[in-house]
Amino acid sequence: MKNSEKNNLNKAWQQYESGKEYKRRISLYETVRTNERFYRGEQWQYGEGKDLPKPVFNIVYRIINYLVCSVASANISLRFTDENLPFAKTGEDAEHIRKGVEVLTENTAYRWKKNGMDRKMLQMLTDAAITGDGVIYCYWDSSLPSPQRFEGDIATELIDSVNIFPSDVNTPDIQSQDYIILAGRASVGKLREEARNAGVSEDEIAKIVPDEDYASQSGDMAKYELDGEDEAKTTYIVKFWREDGKVVFEKSTKACVIRRGKTDCRLYPIAHLNWTPVKNSFHGASPISSLIPNQKFINRAYAMVMKHMTDTAFSKVVYDKSKIPEWSNEVGEAIAAFGGGNVADSVSVVGVGEMQSGYMELIDGAVSLTKELTGATDSALGTLEANNTSAILALQETSRIPLEQIRSAYYRMVEDIANIWADMMCAYYPSERLLPCYSKGELKAEKVEFSVLKKDILCAEAEVAELSRFSASSVQNMLDKLLDGGYISPSDYVKRLPFGSIIDRESLLEEINKKTGTSSELNKESEDLI
Repeated sequence: MKNSEKNNLNKAWQQYESGKEYKRRISLYETVRTNERFYRGEQWQYGEGKDLPKPVFNIVYRIINYLVCSVASANISLRFTDENLPFAKTGEDAEHIRKGVEVLTENTAYRWKKNGMDRKMLQMLTDAAITGDGVIYCYWDSSLPSPQRFEGDIATELIDSVNIFPSDVNTPDIQSQDYIILAGRASVGKLREEARNAGVSEDEIAKIVPDEDYASQSGDMAKYELDGEDEAKTTYIVKFWREDGKVVFEKSTKACVIRRGKTDCRLYPIAHLNWTPVKNSFHGASPISSLIPNQKFINRAYAMVMKHMTDTAFSKVVYDKSKIPEWSNEVGEAIAAFGGGNVADSVSVVGVGEMQSGYMELIDGAVSLTKELTGATDSALGTLEANNTSAILALQETSRIPLEQIRSAYYRMVEDIANIWADMMCAYYPSERLLPCYSKGELKAEKVEFSVLKKDILCAEAEVAELSRFSASSVQNMLDKLLDGGYISPSDYVKRLPFGSIIDRESLLEEINKKTGTSSELNKESEDLI
């Protein structure tokens, strides 16, 4: 963008344009597109390897999926605490705080399940592995229905890493930023309707027009949009900053401010993590970037093997055309030859080509070493035969050690999301609004004194229960031994079987209890007769 055009923009858009220029300088847009191509298997660029086959042995996809699922495999439960609780002046305040924290904990479990957060967090981790950053955005959606008389609720969605613009690009700490800008694209009709509902004049609304700012979006498919007046899109931004400790936001297009408002929130409604932190950089690094050279070598090496085998797998006949005008491979057909002499001197068979014996070993070594260095070993991927589960479990746990850094960042992000939810509930929920929550497996509604919690320092803590790939089989082996030894009953055995190992567990327990109860009654009658 020219300086004259940039000077005509409002301050938020000038900051947005500066953020895009920074991303271009660090080649973030092209890096994200390249990584995304290699992840989905588009690994041969146009004109590359012109005369070679184009095989794709996508180890990037397998490794990234393993890394993502390894990080997301833990069972996480969230628990709220309040740093003001020990300093509560009255017993009544302490009781309100204690009850509110307990209800918030139970409501977070309900909200996590209702919003499908497991699926969203899995997608966020995939985005982080591809682009280097994972971003979650929470906002108040007044259109969400509620079973109570209060309308609206908290919505949670993913943001592409290329669409977040912090004020300080040298630190990944979200809450320390002077401002944060989120960008996106939406239909002109939808944005105009939103501006109209916010009371914007028709003259200003007319300034919301379509644009073709595709280059600043994530992935190759971002440049393909529907044509038509109703479907045409334009870029919008949402800027967040603080005034008097409270978050203020402004949503705008390049020429029109759609709405502006001051909230009662203390936290920016954005959670962010780096897959691999980069020193003095807001953006992290993706593991795919370092895998691409290996992936290219493997594909090209196999392509050359295919080319070699295609060209030399079958023997060829070389003949003297002055003596044999035409050669035929038909079975039993005679071939004419001119002149005298030995016909064998005019024909020769060239044998099949031989390939260097160590070439395939080199390719296999590149594949196995690439997987090993990323922690995606055969035992971790589940391709190793489980003859010794204890040894495999030990190898699997060892391969997970390099992921502790991203796993820790993931748990911190989950805590950040819970803290944002609590902050937004204190800001938007009146005390009369009941919170749905799970308690002992049942859904109930509880009341919270948000007026009291607004003054407090709420803090979410993630409690993690690690899951092992062989934990189910090891538990079942132990239960088998206990049952065979007579230490537990059949009903106890069925109750403690790992989840998913049998279906219709309750009816099976009823059958066992009926038979066990009948046997017990017969034994008791026999003892009474004796």
